[in-house]
Amino acid sequence: MEIMKIAAIAIGGVIMASIVKHFKPELSLYVALATVMVIFLMALDKLTAVFQFLENIYGQMTYGKDFFPIIVKVLVVAYLADFTSQLCKDAGEGAIGSKVELAGKIIIFYLSMPILFAILELINSIL
Repeated sequence: MEIMKIAAIAIGGVIMASIVKHFKPELSLYVALATVMVIFLMALDKLTAVFQFLENIYGQMTYGKDFFPIIVKVLVVAYLADFTSQLCKDAGEGAIGSKVELAGKIIIFYLSMPILFAILELINSIL
């Protein structure tokens, strides 16, 4: 199973970062970042399969095609903002991580405005 490989890499990275921290504390961050990037690249393979699945669903949709790309963009922004925020916090830069989260939320709200507008138009037409 893929998660077993990821867990093994994560545990190995934590152990290596802990060992390196005792000798060269400034290098332990790079060990952690390299571990995170390897894990991310392993998950990226599965992510491409998810996007292919979403592309197939999009091709079969008859209603809501205008909103589907917006929802996908929102998901991408949410995952990237969370991933980047966690990296910043792991590096000891919690303030930067918090601002990345805030920026992600603002961008998600901005991206979702057409959906909100469509809902308000629908409500207005019903009333």
